[in-house]
Amino acid sequence: MLNTLIVGASGYAGVELATFLNRHPHINITALAVSAQSPDAGKRLSDLHPQLKGVVDLPLQPLSSAAEWADKVASTAERRSGFTATAAEQRS
Repeated sequence: MLNTLIVGASGYAGVELATFLNRHPHINITALAVSAQSPDAGKRLSDLHPQLKGVVDLPLQPLSSAAEWADKVASTAERRSGFTATAAEQRS
């Protein structure tokens, strides 16, 4: 599984990407982010786009730093997989 963060998730392209990636068998949407100033921060994506209710119900998190979110996505992947990215790189 590839853990994924979608930045700009409340806009048209972000919603389309979330819909598309949600159907992919090897993708796990880990987080959805919007700009820190976005009025959509804290809302669920499915509250803004009802067609996603029960499909993509993740909250839209305010993005203050892309590096901060990259670390969160990576640490989530490590917890779920049971090994670190370094170990994964060694296997390939």
